[in-house]
Amino acid sequence: MKDFDEMKLARVIDACGRIDGRVKMQKIVYLLKAIGYDLPYDDFTIRQQGPFSRAVACDTDVLKGVIIEEESKELGKNEHGEPVRQYSYTVRKPIAPLIREHFDVAAPPGKPGIAMLARRLRDCDRGVLEVAATKVYLRREGKLAGAELDAELQRLKGHLGDRFNDADALLAELELGPCASGGP
Repeated sequence: MKDFDEMKLARVIDACGRIDGRVKMQKIVYLLKAIGYDLPYDDFTIRQQGPFSRAVACDTDVLKGVIIEEESKELGKNEHGEPVRQYSYTVRKPIAPLIREHFDVAAPPGKPGIAMLARRLRDCDRGVLEVAATKVYLRREGKLAGAELDAELQRLKGHLGDRFNDADALLAELELGPCASGGP
């Protein structure tokens, strides 16, 4: 990574206004990168909840407290009685204008600036983002297509089957369908 590349993550968070959830942040960054936005994260691997970048997680930790704020709230308990928490991220108000002025994320040709698309992704259901990002990952990194892609997506994300159509609609809107190219 180049010096200050982690500030591009701060710019994505700022463009979203607020990101509710670590999983959602990972999927937003992955999809923006897949579209071709100039983000430094090339280490995505597939995990239980879809594409995951250790660098995004580490940069989040680096930025916490000084550049971005992390809020945590308990959503309830899991099957073991342990608390389930959701983390939300915003850029600190005094820092936001500096982030916008000095750390832009270049858009690919023909695409809008990051703010409009980042907010669109922020407003998507987490499950839809998870299915969409996983499908793009399997297509690009796993080199899967057709029935093989459908079977693997069903195996990994069958529990989110009610979100498959919305994920496909989102991918079409983002121009990340089967004929799209570029990105991670």
